[in-house]
Amino acid sequence: MKKLIFDLCSLSGVSGSEGEVSRYCADYLRRYTDDVSVDYNNNVIAIFGGKNSGKTFLLDAHIDRIGLIVTDITDDGFLKVAKVGGVDLRACLDSEIVVHGREKLGGVICCMPPHLSDGNEDKAPKIDGLTIDLGLPAERVNELVSLGDLVSFVKEPAELLGDRVTATALDNRASVAALLKTAELISESEPQSRVIILLSCQEETFATGAKTVPFGFDIDECISVDVSFAAQPEISGQYSRIKLGKGPMLGISPVLDRKMFDKCRSLCEENGIEYQIEVIGGRTGTNADSIAVLKSGIRTMLVSIPEKYMHTQAETVSIGDIEATARLLAEYVKNGGAV
Repeated sequence: MKKLIFDLCSLSGVSGSEGEVSRYCADYLRRYTDDVSVDYNNNVIAIFGGKNSGKTFLLDAHIDRIGLIVTDITDDGFLKVAKVGGVDLRACLDSEIVVHGREKLGGVICCMPPHLSDGNEDKAPKIDGLTIDLGLPAERVNELVSLGDLVSFVKEPAELLGDRVTATALDNRASVAALLKTAELISESEPQSRVIILLSCQEETFATGAKTVPFGFDIDECISVDVSFAAQPEISGQYSRIKLGKGPMLGISPVLDRKMFDKCRSLCEENGIEYQIEVIGGRTGTNADSIAVLKSGIRTMLVSIPEKYMHTQAETVSIGDIEATARLLAEYVKNGGAV
C-alpha cells in the first residue's frame, strides 16, 4: 500500500490533464477485471460483475490534483501562472514545481529573501504575484514552454512515524489507492452485484467526470471517497476530534443518504473497523454533491480519509485509514448495500 501511494503521488495529473495517472490506474485495475476503459476525459472506469446483476454500485474517487497553468512568459524568461483548483498560495513560495511543456522542466516559485523584504512579502501572495524560475535563458524557455502548459508541485513522498506518510497530491490519490485496494478485495470472489469503480477527472475544477460518467449506467447506490480534515494545531470544532489512524470518516449531510450512512456504520461495528463521523450542514465540497442530483437522483454516501495540511505540499495521512476504507467498501458491496 505504501509503495502504491508513493507511486500515485509521484505522477502528474493536474485537473484536465490526468492522462499519465489514468493510464497507470487502468493498467493496475486490469489485474482484477478485463472490463477497464479510459474515456476521452481520462476518467477510468472498471466494471466488476455482470450486467444482469441485481444491483449496481458506483464507487468514485477523483484522480486529478491541484496545480497551476502558464498564463504568460516574461521577456526575461520567467513564467506567470493562474490557479487550477484550490491552490493554497501561502504554501507556494519557494516550492519546487514541474512545468509540463514540450518536455518536463523542473523549476522553483520565486521567493524574496527575508534580508531584502520590507514586510509586505510576508503576507500570502496573490496569484499574479507568483513567478516561476526555470533557470533557463529566455529563448530556451520560449522553445519549450507554451501558454496553457500545466504546472504540478513536486515533493518526494516520505515515511513518518508509525504508518503516517506525507506527500503532495494525497488529495485525492489516497482515495484512489483505497479504491484500487477495494478492487483487489472484491475480485477475490465474484460479486453478486455489479460494481463500477470510477476514478473521475476534474473534481478540483468542474467535477466533470462525476457529472458525466454516471449517465451511462443505471446506478442504485454510490459511495464517493475523498479526503477531509484531521486535527492539527489551531483547528477547533468537530475536526479537532478527527484523528489520523482512527478510521474513515462517515459523512452526514442533507445531500447524503441516511440509510447508507447507517449501513456503513453498522458494517464498521460488525467488522471491527474504526470510524469517525463528519457532519456537514450543506454541500460536502466533493463529487457526492454532483452525483446525488444526477438523473432523477442517486442515493449517495461520502466516506472520507482523514488528512492533515490539505492542498499543501505536506499533506499527511495514515496508511491504516486507507486500508480500513477499502475494507468498508468491500464489505458494503458484499452485503448488498443499504436498500
